Amino acid sequence: MKNIEKYYKNTENALPHVIVRKFIEMKTKPGNAIDLGCGAGRDTIFLIKNGWNVLAIDRENTEEIIMNQLNNKEIKRFEFSKQNFENIELQKVDLVVANFSIPFCKKENFYEFWEKIVANIEKGGYFVGNFFGLNDSWTKLKKMIFLSKLQTLELFNDVFEILEFEEIEEDGKTGLGKMKHWHIFNIVAKKK
Repeated sequence: MKNIEKYYKNTENALPHVIVRKFIEMKTKPGNAIDLGCGAGRDTIFLIKNGWNVLAIDRENTEEIIMNQLNNKEIKRFEFSKQNFENIELQKVDLVVANFSIPFCKKENFYEFWEKIVANIEKGGYFVGNFFGLNDSWTKLKKMIFLSKLQTLELFNDVFEILEFEEIEEDGKTGLGKMKHWHIFNIVAKKK
């Protein structure tokens, strides 16, 4: 089994990420959302079950994995698109969710990718997701993007109000079950 297949198998029944659960607890009015790097759909499924219409985007075709966990009514609020971050096409939405995905954008395309994300969140819409910090053990992977706390916060300057910011640094397992040191900035932000 390839690593990516093992990752999807290991995560297809996982609970939604904590930051997404916190966002739903804020009782925001459901609308249209994009889940960037949706993987096996843990956040997509949770959002749909909480009334959101979701365009799930991943570089692998995980549409069937997600659809198998939705009923007929929920499937009507689900759309899937297979895309790479480096040449992604987005649409205007009320929410962009990006958990454990943005750092996998190639460094040279990162700021262009981030500008597309910001431009496609409607005024009053939300960003819910995370970035990897400089102490993350994957920093040796040169193609990924890692940011300091200040660099992360600067992405949101003047455009967003940060509603939730949490820095996490701990050892834990990856989706493949391997141990690593995580350094993550979890963010919920509302576009001004």
